[in-house]
Amino acid sequence: MSPFFYHSAAWLREQVGSDPKRGTAMLVASVSVPVLTAFMVRTYRRRSLLRQRKEYVAEMECQMRSKEQEVASRISEERAKEITSLSFTELQSKLQKGELSCIEVLYAFQRVAFTENVQLNFIVQPVLEAEDMARRLDSLDAEARKKLPLFGIPISVKENYNMRGYKSTVGVSKFISKTCSETSGIVQALVDAGAVPFIRTNIAQTMMSLAAHNPIYGQTRNPLDLARSPGGSSAGESAAIASGSSLIGLGSDIAGSVRVPGAWCGITALKPTAGRFSVLNQTSVIKGQSAVKGTSGLMAREVDALVEFTKVVTSDFQFQVDMSIPRQYFKEEEYLSTKPLTIGYSRYWAPVEVTQSAQRAVARAAAELSKQGHKVVEWDLPEFPDIPARMAVQAYFGDGGVQMVNNLANDDVSYVIQTTMRALTVSNRLKQTVAAVAQKLIPQDWRYKFLTGLAGAKDVNEWFELQNKIAQYRKLWIDDWNRKGIDVLLAPAVPIPAEFISPKKGCSAAAGAYVYLLNLVNFPAGVVPFGKITPEDEENDFRNYPDQDLMQRRLKENIKGSTGLPLSVQCVALPYREEMCLRVMNLISKLQ
Repeated sequence: MSPFFYHSAAWLREQVGSDPKRGTAMLVASVSVPVLTAFMVRTYRRRSLLRQRKEYVAEMECQMRSKEQEVASRISEERAKEITSLSFTELQSKLQKGELSCIEVLYAFQRVAFTENVQLNFIVQPVLEAEDMARRLDSLDAEARKKLPLFGIPISVKENYNMRGYKSTVGVSKFISKTCSETSGIVQALVDAGAVPFIRTNIAQTMMSLAAHNPIYGQTRNPLDLARSPGGSSAGESAAIASGSSLIGLGSDIAGSVRVPGAWCGITALKPTAGRFSVLNQTSVIKGQSAVKGTSGLMAREVDALVEFTKVVTSDFQFQVDMSIPRQYFKEEEYLSTKPLTIGYSRYWAPVEVTQSAQRAVARAAAELSKQGHKVVEWDLPEFPDIPARMAVQAYFGDGGVQMVNNLANDDVSYVIQTTMRALTVSNRLKQTVAAVAQKLIPQDWRYKFLTGLAGAKDVNEWFELQNKIAQYRKLWIDDWNRKGIDVLLAPAVPIPAEFISPKKGCSAAAGAYVYLLNLVNFPAGVVPFGKITPEDEENDFRNYPDQDLMQRRLKENIKGSTGLPLSVQCVALPYREEMCLRVMNLISKLQ
């Protein structure tokens, strides 16, 4: 017995004496007072947190109303739509030639964004310095403009990218009290190249979800179907771009967070190899995890915009801001090459089924590229003794979810992560015990093996073993590609059309089954729209999609009413071969 408990017991015996009633009362008091105190402290902290959140939201809404009224008086709706309908190349040319001013272009995108935001809710805050930036650019002479490849291009920015003087909350109320003192490295690089950040966009709470809701900024909706999610966690970016409110923006990706929303909203997106784009000064709820690294990501209406922005963030504009990034410049010759490629394609990655229309989109893209002289070969996932999904989850929550749980203490938890949070709040020891029992009793069921990842790593040795397994799995992919001479792989981006928004059911992690693997092996990957779902597709998809378990039934529900929604193809290349990935994405975009 510890000295504290020994002396406490002795004191209690002394006070009680021979009076049992007094003893009972004192025992109750000794237990209830600490419990009541802890309850009061939690209640106070929660009320303070919610009050702080309410004041912050009111401030953001005030900024929005003020800026919206100001912009409405500066440019007509018709003129704004005329400008925002230009392609990236057209807008870039007109800005460089002086046919459009930076300030007018800014007003155009602001006006359309504020209008579309009413029903979509993708803006969390306007960038207040945007006008000053645009006017400064307009004052430059022709020679100075030529040195800025992104001269005057408005960009949207996901909320987790730090900007000096702003707050990056990632949908977590605790972070409202923190004001950023520095600007994200990649944002600064784009600004130095002439871009104008004009809105900050919404995210899924904690960014550990493929959904589009948090208790601070609320629910973002899909411009193609308001009942559906735009995907996440880069939800606001996909909604802004798909609605015509932005040409290009910054998202981030650790498990598909630019590719899933890109696919569900019918836009293009690129997840680079981790380490190629700067991640300096970004906010995250989980820090220190390096087994599966998150990346900055680009999202745009068209591949041309992705290419031009990739050139900037693989140039001295980035290298001078973040010197930790290797000086690997954009390989123009690889992107422009006409050399025939060996293109692999996959239509199904076990165990999550993909709709037949999505499979046909991949097969059709492969067939069209074959007609252009490229060699096309079918490719299957290499076999591995461990479950990749389990490895990924164990890497994301290597600490058993301690950081995530602590950061959400006393906060409202969004429906998009409630299931995850329930699992994470169980003690690590109990999670590990349940996981071990589940593996013994039901070894054939992959879902239980997947769930064991939430237990995290029980010690440093297990963490080292996990990182070694991930390295082995990555090598397995690389060796297999090298043996077969594969340059680029085509695969589905998502197994189903955009999910319906459902606070009761949450969102399905299985929707990311075709994207997270590329984070695990650290291959660059992008998505490009390729056709739309026809009435025949919808009928066929629903009839043939399996519904043997809860996960499959949840996914299948989203096929209903999917006619007209986009189909996408995911393009994958070997590490640090973003140019090859973009080359094939560009080829596919021109097939439509």
